[in-house]
Amino acid sequence: MSSTTPVIAVSFVDLERGMTSLEPVSIAGGLILLAVLLGVGVKIYRARAHDDEEVDLSDLLNEETLEAGDVEGQLLEDIAERHKSAIAPSAITWETRAAQVGEQWTSTLYIADYPDYPKDGYLNELFELTDVEFDLTVHITPKNQQHARDELQRVADDLQVDADLEQSVRGAYLQERANEAVSTYKAVEHGSRVFDQGMFVTVRAETKDGLRESVRAIRSRLREQPAGLSPKTAICKQDLAVQAAAPIGPNPFGREAIALGGAIGALLASPHNATILEDGGVEFGVHWKNESPVVIDPFARENGYAMFTVGDPGSGKSFGAKQNFIRSIEQSEDRIGIILEPLNNWAGVAEALGGTRITVGGDMGLNPLEIKPTPERIQRAMGEDASPYREKLDSVMSFLSNYFALRGIQLGDTRTTLETAIEEAYARNGITDDIATHHNESPTMRDVLDILEEMVDNPERFVVRTDEEAQKIESDATWLIDQLRSFAADGRYENLGRPTEFDLRDEKVVYLDLAQQEGSLGGSTSLIMQLLITLVYERAKETDKEVVFVIDEARYLMQDAASLEYLEIVFRHHRHHDLSIRMITQTVDEFFQHAESEAILDQCAIKQFHHLDGMDQHWANEFGLNSAQMRFVQDAVPGSEDIGYSEALVGVDGDWRGIEVHALEKEKAVIDFDAKEQSRTELPGVSGRDEQQPVEDTRTDETSPEEQRDTVHEVLTWTDRGDRSDE
Repeated sequence: MSSTTPVIAVSFVDLERGMTSLEPVSIAGGLILLAVLLGVGVKIYRARAHDDEEVDLSDLLNEETLEAGDVEGQLLEDIAERHKSAIAPSAITWETRAAQVGEQWTSTLYIADYPDYPKDGYLNELFELTDVEFDLTVHITPKNQQHARDELQRVADDLQVDADLEQSVRGAYLQERANEAVSTYKAVEHGSRVFDQGMFVTVRAETKDGLRESVRAIRSRLREQPAGLSPKTAICKQDLAVQAAAPIGPNPFGREAIALGGAIGALLASPHNATILEDGGVEFGVHWKNESPVVIDPFARENGYAMFTVGDPGSGKSFGAKQNFIRSIEQSEDRIGIILEPLNNWAGVAEALGGTRITVGGDMGLNPLEIKPTPERIQRAMGEDASPYREKLDSVMSFLSNYFALRGIQLGDTRTTLETAIEEAYARNGITDDIATHHNESPTMRDVLDILEEMVDNPERFVVRTDEEAQKIESDATWLIDQLRSFAADGRYENLGRPTEFDLRDEKVVYLDLAQQEGSLGGSTSLIMQLLITLVYERAKETDKEVVFVIDEARYLMQDAASLEYLEIVFRHHRHHDLSIRMITQTVDEFFQHAESEAILDQCAIKQFHHLDGMDQHWANEFGLNSAQMRFVQDAVPGSEDIGYSEALVGVDGDWRGIEVHALEKEKAVIDFDAKEQSRTELPGVSGRDEQQPVEDTRTDETSPEEQRDTVHEVLTWTDRGDRSDE
């Protein structure tokens, strides 16, 4: 046997010797032995298979187990079908510019041109478009650095040659492009990485008309700054574009552009900055998904500085409004804060900020006819037809119309006689349409009553054309004296017939407390609130500082149509006087009861919704909320001790963000302070003061308002950039 013949080593056991020996056996013999053994095994197996009976396993199980198995099997089949439909549509209908993919209509866009120097996060505004459904896919492929450098050099050389040859205006353009190509080449020479980049956006909608509107919105966001892209529809290539827009897979569509590493970084910054960060703003909360700070500056709005906050009781709306007020006031020394509310809920905030508390009611004089001079800076900004004097007359008549409406009386044609008496009262004090005369002392309602008395005694003096007027003037004046007797010395509103006995000009924070009006909410409260709003508006006209004016329980104002006419004027002109009015209420329907209240709502550039059960599809449409935003308001988490925050939906110039409202420990102590149950020593910023001092008097000889504000500024420390390390 040849020495090269393969052998199989077989082991035998010598039982007597207890040892193992190895004997070489030819491969042929081994194969024969293996075949015999296999044959025997197959024969035995067949014999056993033939002898054994087949058993149905279902016979060994009870009926309940079999039924449960059938149900589980059906569930697994349903899940499999669901997974299959989630991954791929049942059918696709291709059109030139769109496709019906399953039950949705889609249109896929590609980016044809990119900006040379994109800004960081240049797709932020696209990701903030919450009312359009779309998919964004970007293919980024690293290029060979050497090949990319050679290609860029060739492009720069070609552009330079074309620029040198061109002897027309286009030569300057080509030279500019050549310079840019050289700059790009130098950047690559210095180590910048080069990539191929292709970008696709698939827009989705339930209907074809809806798709058309959504595509228009996407195009607008992509074309406008900071994106500056050139989106194109993939005409007759929707199938390839949809494949390129898939989450995974290649780019069969093509249309790629060269991008440097900086451009890729600017792109990747976009989805991480779906928030609002405005210089000079305060932190309203943190984004509910990525916890980035939402920083808004109400005074940076182009269409007005007003704001409203709405939410159910216990939703956290008052907490959030107080926190926002504190941060707004403490952020700037050149800012005045004024609080107007009827339920004594802001005492802790005003006290901690060292504010002056003015309890409205009783014997304190408050003049509805008071007029303040308009500063020169405001005069320069006013239109030629603007008239602060006529505006004040409208304010007085609005106040008196509200007064009569509360008594169930309509002025009717007696309005003319009343207007004549009011204008005469101003004229006798030397106040006319000339702004220079507005420094004069303002008349009062008692002056108006004196003039009405003269109209009764000598009506001929006030006749304009015919003697027949005298009888009507006398009759009207008699009736008006009877109706306005409440402003006389012994009347119910005698304090409204005297000059205003307090001044807002020298205070940083003022708390206009309407607590004494609480027993008559909805009656004279709205009248007094309207008068105080007028007073604040006049104050805002005088100062060159920004004014933050909070109106809590604003629904009392919205219920009275008579007071809305002038209130609309205030909201329409508030931004000219750096006045930020911030209303807080519990319901939204009062904003739609009158045309004036809807106009007021339109002036609010910032809208904030806390949890609101009444937010349905009707109100969502009124406020421009989509279904997801509506559900966010319906399901928003109310504030509670256990959770530590409340949720809100805040809208800025039509863009909406879901936020969580957190507070620092010292902020919380101020906001939750209850003067009825807590000692004033528990309030940050005032612990060193005499606890027995009346709440209405927030100042002492030892502690000035400035010192109090410095103290609270130290204990209420926060940042408006999201750093809540002290939280």
